[in-house]
Amino acid sequence: MPNIEMFVVAGLSDQQKEDLIDALTAATVEAIDAPIESIRVWLSEIPAAQFGIAGKSVAAIEAAREIAQAD
Repeated sequence: MPNIEMFVVAGLSDQQKEDLIDALTAATVEAIDAPIESIRVWLSEIPAAQFGIAGKSVAAIEAAREIAQAD
């Protein structure tokens, strides 16, 4: 039984989450021929202030992007 856990920055809509679960499930069926009913997907939402990329939180990256766009 394939178990997939994906960490995402909080803020996805319910529809985006449904689409992601569907895509992950389909990719798993395609890649390893797993029966669809055996696939489990967990989405773990992480607040932007607690998720880092290249040494900066996503919250800080988004804030800097907003400032740059305002200029």
